Amino acid sequence: MAFSDILRLLPSRASCEVKKYREDVICEIRLRAGRPMTLTTPASNLLTEVVLSAEELAETVERICGGSLHAFEGTLKEGYLPLPDGCRVGVCGSFSRGTPNRFSSLNIRIPRSVKGVGLSLCRRLISAGKCGLLVYSPPGEGKTTLLRDMAATLSSPPYLLRVALIDSRCELFREDSFQSSIADVYSGCPKPLGIELATRTMSPQLLVCDELGAEEAEQVLAAQNAGVPLLASAHASSYEGLMRRPAFRKLDEAGVFGLYVGLRREGRGYCFDIRERKEGGVC
Repeated sequence: MAFSDILRLLPSRASCEVKKYREDVICEIRLRAGRPMTLTTPASNLLTEVVLSAEELAETVERICGGSLHAFEGTLKEGYLPLPDGCRVGVCGSFSRGTPNRFSSLNIRIPRSVKGVGLSLCRRLISAGKCGLLVYSPPGEGKTTLLRDMAATLSSPPYLLRVALIDSRCELFREDSFQSSIADVYSGCPKPLGIELATRTMSPQLLVCDELGAEEAEQVLAAQNAGVPLLASAHASSYEGLMRRPAFRKLDEAGVFGLYVGLRREGRGYCFDIRERKEGGVC
């Protein structure tokens, strides 16, 4: 989805404010009812003087949904609205029966394709053999961008792996990143189901999914019995913090991941803290 298309979804004064900034530095556009709109960059949160009304937020949601709010009830219950080409809108507000019916905040995440950012990790993964890799970091450090690039790289020449991309929130796949790719994409499919279906019917050489949660790790473990390597991400501030969560400790004990990559953003680049799982632990 082009940046200009995203701007057309915004209230006019919000769109005019965003246009004051360079497109390539904006990671998120955050709209709030009765409070200032902010823009997120890799370096900071930028406060604007634009204060939108609850009605303007509701109208923005209507435009995002194409006037059919009920059609997005499933994703609204999970706190987001999907937009084309990897864009996602987080929603906050008053919930009734699990679905927001009044909106107080919208967070429009601007997807980026950074070609080659995961190349060194692709080489490491290939050299490690049939081994899974888990990327972890706090929110907003670029896990999805990294996974997107790795999935596209590994499913394109010279690697040409049969990659099954389980894109449960429709934000991993972007057409511009996968032009020369042979990846098979499951859009909007729950991760455990997508892993099971892909393993059973598509004979993948690598499974890729974003944002593993503790609640689905058990299901992922069950779906992993076929032994296809998994490339995934999770929210965690450290490896130690990740391993304090029982579900991820269980995945580790089962040997699902042989490589753990801590990710942090440094300016426009990324820094990796790589740990390799050996028999008896990680080093």
